[in-house]
Amino acid sequence: MDALASRLHPSRAEARAKAMDVDNSRRSADAVPALAGCQEHARCLESFGAAVRELLELHEQQWFAILDGDFESCRFDILIHMANERKLSAKYAYLRHVETHGCSDFNAFNQTRARSHHG
Repeated sequence: MDALASRLHPSRAEARAKAMDVDNSRRSADAVPALAGCQEHARCLESFGAAVRELLELHEQQWFAILDGDFESCRFDILIHMANERKLSAKYAYLRHVETHGCSDFNAFNQTRARSHHG
C-alpha cells in the first residue's frame, strides 16, 4: 500500500468510530406519535425514517467494503439505488399525507428535533 493509500485507509475500527452512528440517530418509537395527531401520519413518518436508515446502512456497508479493498464494492450501487427509490417513495407518501390530511404539527417536530440534537 503506498503512502497516500495508507493515509486514506484507516483501520476498520477507526473508520467505524468516524462513521455516522445510525443507531444513535434513530428516534425512539414513542417520539413519532408525539409529532402526529393520527396513526397514518405516524406510520408514514416511521416508514420514511426506516427507509432513510436503510439507505445510510447500505452506504456505510459500501464504504467499509471499499476500505477493506473489496474490488466488487460496486455491487452496492444497485442496492443503494433501490433503497433510494424506497426512501423517495416513503418521503412523498408522507408529504402527500400531510398535504391532504393536514395533520402535521411542525412545532412539535421542531421541538423534538431540537431535543435530539442537544441531548
